[in-house]
Amino acid sequence: MTKIAILIPTFNNEDTLGYTLESIQSQEGWIEKVSSVYIADDCSTDDSVALAKKTWKGLIPLHIFPGEQNIGQWENVNHAINLIKETVDWLLILHSDDIAKPNWLEMMVSRIEACTENVGSICSSWDNLMFDGSIQEGEDNPNRGIEVIQGDEKSVKSTLIKGCWWHISGCAIRLKSFEDCGQFKQEFFYQADWEWLLRCLNCGWSIEYIPRTLILYRQNLASVSSKSFKSHLDISEFTEIIPNYVNLFKTPELLHLYWQRIKWIIIRAIKSLITLNIQRFLLALQVLILLLISLKNTKKAFS
Repeated sequence: MTKIAILIPTFNNEDTLGYTLESIQSQEGWIEKVSSVYIADDCSTDDSVALAKKTWKGLIPLHIFPGEQNIGQWENVNHAINLIKETVDWLLILHSDDIAKPNWLEMMVSRIEACTENVGSICSSWDNLMFDGSIQEGEDNPNRGIEVIQGDEKSVKSTLIKGCWWHISGCAIRLKSFEDCGQFKQEFFYQADWEWLLRCLNCGWSIEYIPRTLILYRQNLASVSSKSFKSHLDISEFTEIIPNYVNLFKTPELLHLYWQRIKWIIIRAIKSLITLNIQRFLLALQVLILLLISLKNTKKAFS
């Protein structure tokens, strides 16, 4: 029997963690398919842990890994997986500010039980829960079948071009694939999920995509995405990831990827000047220099 657990990494999310746990407990008829729920607390200074203990009324056990010090979101996940990996086959990850829809476990567990041995992860679409409470809907198409993204160079190249279509919150990871591909890299504060996805595909593991919105992804100003956009990490981290895959591209294709990001960072620099955000403007200039240096180095690799 396939052993499945749920991991909720958290840090100072007492305002939202209760909703996350309640959404898991409402997965009627499917929560019994899960052996345990784990909370990996990254040394929260609020009442997240106490709230979790108070909120959880489920039939399956809730285990809490209390952090002794704050180690960052990716190391927190890595540490938790290392503690769990000997006891489960698949791990579902749900962020502590997101909400699972009522059919989340049904859809994910059904695919876990039916997928082939070379599938390393299963993901889905999602809805964005905006600051004002409105919802931006994702792809929710019950008439479209499950898409399998093969673990090969073609998929790696496509993912480098499109960006990270794999959403870690709400996803399922086969722990054999995690052991094979390695852990999330903490040095990629913003794009560790994209970098791991590329390694997973490059190692030959396929990914299943369910074209249904199975979670509500909460937008907030303190999120990793928001912080990283302000400091241009989405672009600067690209310069550290792309050199590993330059052999997949022809020179014009690679130049196009770089030119895209050069345009983006120039536009951000101009907007920062207009709004008199000098710090963000100077950061943009630094990232522009990084892009140009990276481009020069990759061009040398082709010569």
